[in-house]
Amino acid sequence: MPMTDEQLLGRPVGWWLKEADGRLNAAFDRALAHSDVSRRGWQVLSSLSKRPASLTDLETVLKSFDSPDTIHGVVAELERHGWVHEEDGLLRLTSDGAQTQTDLTPVVDRVRRQVQNALPPDDYIHLIRLLARFTEAL
Repeated sequence: MPMTDEQLLGRPVGWWLKEADGRLNAAFDRALAHSDVSRRGWQVLSSLSKRPASLTDLETVLKSFDSPDTIHGVVAELERHGWVHEEDGLLRLTSDGAQTQTDLTPVVDRVRRQVQNALPPDDYIHLIRLLARFTEAL
């Protein structure tokens, strides 16, 4: 049974944001469970598939998701798998890393579609606009 407006408003916006974030992370964890790649690992592979980057650049790109220490650990794990290597101060995908990123793209895309399809298209973009305004106001 859907919640009433009163029930919905009984929880602060922070609760809803944390709940949505937790469920989104869980959906990615389930989708990536068959691989040796975490959601954050996927984000690093995806970023490096576009262009090589320094560790500092990755920290900047991913700062909304995790701490620099966590990003360092993720990069170290990807290096241990042989998917990423450092050359001249830049992190790059190896051929195995590029293949892993390519193989996992449809998996990640399915989760993204699931999120987008949870709402009608007009509601989804409206939600994104509201979240952007909310974020900019703080």
